[in-house]
Amino acid sequence: MFWRFGGYAQLSSLDSILDKPDVTVEELLDESDLIQELKQQNSKLIEYLRDENVLERLLRYVIAPKPKSVASPIEDADGGKARSASREGFFGKVTARARSTSINKSDGGDGEESKEEKQRMKYAYVSCEILSSEVWSISEAVLENQESLRNFWNYIKQPSPLDPVQAGYFTKVNESLLDRKMEEMLEFFRSNENVVSDMLDHVDCPMIMDLLLKIISLEKSEGGQGIVDVGACEIVQATTADEHDSGCSPRTSFQNS
Repeated sequence: MFWRFGGYAQLSSLDSILDKPDVTVEELLDESDLIQELKQQNSKLIEYLRDENVLERLLRYVIAPKPKSVASPIEDADGGKARSASREGFFGKVTARARSTSINKSDGGDGEESKEEKQRMKYAYVSCEILSSEVWSISEAVLENQESLRNFWNYIKQPSPLDPVQAGYFTKVNESLLDRKMEEMLEFFRSNENVVSDMLDHVDCPMIMDLLLKIISLEKSEGGQGIVDVGACEIVQATTADEHDSGCSPRTSFQNS
């Protein structure tokens, strides 16, 4: 009957990582049993994930862009050849130790660029699963971290087309927040203009349009009245040279709803 205690060994393994004074987000994202432990309401894990800096990193991983290769203009001391091309992107912000450890876990047959892309997509997926999990305290912490949430929504301000997989993760996280914290999300929309018009810039992306339809559907929910009016005002303002000619503003519409 020893097999029945296998879950305890896994839990101890994850707890031992969390007990490390220098534990990184990346170390946890590389753990295969992370999501399962989260579903089992591991209190130590949840407490770590609710940290403001950790949540900011998770939100950024969901929408992290592909790294770009850039040539360095710096020459060596003898004026010789410039340094070889370096890679620039979100993973440049990951600590060298955490990044090298994670990449070393990948298959040895791929190049560094391929490994890094796999790592980027893995972190995006796991971060999305964490942020959209059924852990209320994580949703609460996300809504309390308004600045990071605003940066997260800047994702839809970039030009079209969006990466469909990444857009799907973005939508999943926000749909989860809307399901669990509708009033707080409405407050967030109230304080951030052009949410609807920014989403309409991506009519070619089904995932973003699904999210927009979900937001509009909240008009029928208690406390959701006025959302359609806000969207209409944003569209008018986006297509009118002078905002004052529209006769309405998103903030006013929300506050009067």
